[in-house]
Amino acid sequence: MQLVFLAILIGALAAGVVVLASMGWLQRRRRIRLARVAYGMELRFSARDPFELTRRYSSFVLPAAGHSPRAENVIYGRHKGWHLRAFDYRFEAGHGPRRLVRRYSVIVAEADLPLPPVLMWSVADTDHLPLAVRNPLGQLGGWLVISGEQSAALLAEAFAAFQKEPVDLQVDGGSVMLSSAAPWKPADVASRMDQAAAGLELLRARCGQG
Repeated sequence: MQLVFLAILIGALAAGVVVLASMGWLQRRRRIRLARVAYGMELRFSARDPFELTRRYSSFVLPAAGHSPRAENVIYGRHKGWHLRAFDYRFEAGHGPRRLVRRYSVIVAEADLPLPPVLMWSVADTDHLPLAVRNPLGQLGGWLVISGEQSAALLAEAFAAFQKEPVDLQVDGGSVMLSSAAPWKPADVASRMDQAAAGLELLRARCGQG
């Protein structure tokens, strides 16, 4: 009986080691591919967070949605006239056996546009909703409008390319954050940054800064 128990224990430990090794390999492969994306776009890349992003954007809903937040794989620099940061973001919700790890792909632009605070949450990202988005004012296309109704239509128009994805939008203090609950593949990050820049350009034109 003891031998059976020992064999089961060894098997479980071996399986755990394989899983951890596989996860580490996948994370390393993603990091390498994102670094190549940054190089191809003539932008900079950091595997770690050189900007303390979770603290820098603590007024946004996503960084405040759980605990143990971490940003990594940061692509940053000036792209199509905008200072952009694209990064992988994760946080934990709950504790103990109910603990969940949530992962997002995020793009932030410190655009300094004269827009009031706006929060629009994707209807496709409703699992484990943060408290701040549980009482929407209404719905616009694929987004629940939480605040900033007067500017919501403008945001929806500018970032229409993201409407069918689980991408949340928020404007605060002149910065614009797009966060996808379905992390983008490295091969898709460049096109998402292009779409974000195009949306920002439309916003600038609508705000009379073009």
